[in-house]
Formats: sequence, structure tokens, C-alpha cells
Amino acid sequence: MIKIETLKNHLKHITQLISLYMLVIVILMNNSIAFAASVQKINFWNTQQKGANIFNHSVTSDDIKAAKRYGIKFIRLAPDKFQSSHRDFLIGNADDYRGLIKEDLEKLKKILDICYQEKMPVVITMLSLPGSRWKQNNHDKDDLRIWKEEKYQAQAAVFWQDLAIALKDHPAIVGYNLLNEPHPERIFASKEVHINTVHQEEVQKMLYDLYSRIIKHIRLVDKDTPIILDSSAYADAKTFGLLMPQEDQNVLYSFHMYEPYEYTNHKMNKGKYQYPGIINGKQWNQKDLREYISAVIRFQKTHNIGSNKILVGEFGGHRMSAGLEKYFEDLIAIFNKEGWHFAFYAFREDTWDGMDYELGNKKLPWSYWQAVERGENPELNRKSTYPVFSIIKEALDDNHN
Repeated sequence: MIKIETLKNHLKHITQLISLYMLVIVILMNNSIAFAASVQKINFWNTQQKGANIFNHSVTSDDIKAAKRYGIKFIRLAPDKFQSSHRDFLIGNADDYRGLIKEDLEKLKKILDICYQEKMPVVITMLSLPGSRWKQNNHDKDDLRIWKEEKYQAQAAVFWQDLAIALKDHPAIVGYNLLNEPHPERIFASKEVHINTVHQEEVQKMLYDLYSRIIKHIRLVDKDTPIILDSSAYADAKTFGLLMPQEDQNVLYSFHMYEPYEYTNHKMNKGKYQYPGIINGKQWNQKDLREYISAVIRFQKTHNIGSNKILVGEFGGHRMSAGLEKYFEDLIAIFNKEGWHFAFYAFREDTWDGMDYELGNKKLPWSYWQAVERGENPELNRKSTYPVFSIIKEALDDNHN
């Protein structure tokens, strides 16, 4: 006969073993989920992704739902315009970074939660870093301190490490785009010009060193999230001729395309130019567009970098530019042929209507601006059937390549 006490001991051991077994199962499941999440982030960029930029004062669930309906596969999100009780959103003060602003981080996470709920992947990019405050938040002046003073480079690295700690496990995040449109060459020029050749060897070394420093800080806390790097001269494609690739293999390289700028910029165009055609004394058609961005293709060949590691982070033009639908059609044809990821600028921007292609190519009525001045939030008459947006909508359809 087994004694009752002995039986109790056996049952106690069995219960302990079951508890231990269940704990192991939970740990393995959590590790599997974490591994799956990291693999998903890496694999997201294995096939061509087509997205949109959202650089808004506020981002709503309706915005994300509308983007999803159109087939937008990811958004490139810049939070710098979000309201903050501090000088610079998230950073606190770009003059002296002391740590992430908690309430700003919570605001950002709520938007990321909305994106995850709608199954919308997010690339987060910063318009400002310590020592590099975004021009529009800096009295319309370039802030170039980060390229001159080592302390700001150190602060930028710590800022991104802090942000990576906060966001690395968020399931919506598929990329960190470290700095939007860096322009270190501005330290060599006093005039406000579009630079793409000045001191580029020295500039690319400065850019490489800053990026390397930030990447090392991020990888100490986040091994998996892809990192996206804009080239210099405001992410100009021509600077890829001297762009220095990073050792980290989980990196994408990004350029922006608004050339010819005299055409895509409304203030410079003023109705003088149309595409295709002679723009500022030079012929522009698809062949010329391809030639302009050919340095990116050469960069890939030289460094054996696949097309899944190239992102056209922004392309666009003022919606009143004549022939913009053909301009978009030609650019997208090039991007598709090369297999590059791309994101048009912009989707439903709430601070400026110039690149909101759902509004067509006419000025907004004066009554709209009067309502805005009265503090109202008038509804815009957006349509997806305007020619330029129709090109975008077709491009987002995976059946049209």
C-alpha cells in the first residue's frame, strides 16, 4: 500500500514538473514570436514595397484607413510636426538632448498602434536631430551644428538608441530612417543653392561617420530593425556616385527625386514649364530622368547591393505642374524596372495642399482659406479620379508593374 503522504509528495512533484514544462513552453513561444517579428521586419523589404509619406500635424485612423484602401503598403512617418510642450518633439531641445520626452513618445506610440491595428507598416524618419533642427522649426535657417560639433553627433547617437529601445518591439515599425535629407555640404556654401557636387568626398565621409556612430548605438539595443540612410545634398541621387555603404547588412539606401526642381517647384515654375519638354534650357523626358538617377544603379553594381536595398524615400511635384501625370508615370516606370521601393510625397498633408494629388490641379477656393482663418476645419473635396492620383493609384496596384 502506498502511503497517503508518499502519494501527496508524488503529486507535488508532478505538479511542479507540469508548471516547469508550461513555463518552458511560454518562454519558447515568446522567443518564437520575437524571432518571427524580427524576421518579418527583415523580410518586409525582400519584395518591392510602394508607400506614401505622411508628414502631418496629426495622423488619424481615417488617414490610415484611406491609405490602406488605396493599396499603400507602408507609410514614411515624420513626427516632428506633432504638438509638444517642449521646443522639439521627442527630442525636447535640439540644442541639448537630455532624453526622450515621455508624453511625446506616448503620442507617437498611439499613432503607431493605429497603424498596427490597420496593418500599416511604418518607417519612422526624423526631420530634426540634436544639432540639426529642421529648417521650418528653426526660423527658416539651416542648422548645421551636427556637422561641426562632435557633441551633437554623440547626442544624436544616444537619441536614436533611446528611440530604438522604445520602439524596437512595436510591431508596426519596419525601418528607422535616421535623418531626412541631410545636407552637410551647406557648411561649405553660403548661398541658398541646390548643391550636389560641392566637396562631396569630404561630405560623404562626414555622413558615413555619423551614420556609423548612430548604427552602432542602435545595434547595441536592436539587432533587427532595418536602418534607412538618405544620401547627402538633400538625398540627391547624383551623390550616390561617392556614397559610402555601411558594414551593417540590414541597411537600405535612400534618395529623393524632385528633379528637375524648376519644374516640380511651383514658385520656380510659375507655369513656365511642362513635362516632357524643355525645362530651364534642357530637354526632360523619361530618358533624361533615368540618366539623372543613373548614379544609384552604378552604386548598386559597384558595391553589389540588391534593388531591395534601395528606397526612393520621396518623389513628387506640385499638383499644378503641367504634365505631372506623365512625370509620375515615367518615374514609376523606372522604379518598377529597377525593382526599387518607393513612397510618393505626400498623402493628405494637413499643413499644405501643394502635393495633395486627390485635390486635382486647381487652386482651392478662397472660401476654404477663409474658413481656416476662422479656426474651422473645412472638409476638402478629394477625388481619386484626378489624372495624377490615378497614376499613383494604378502604381499601387500590384497587378500593374
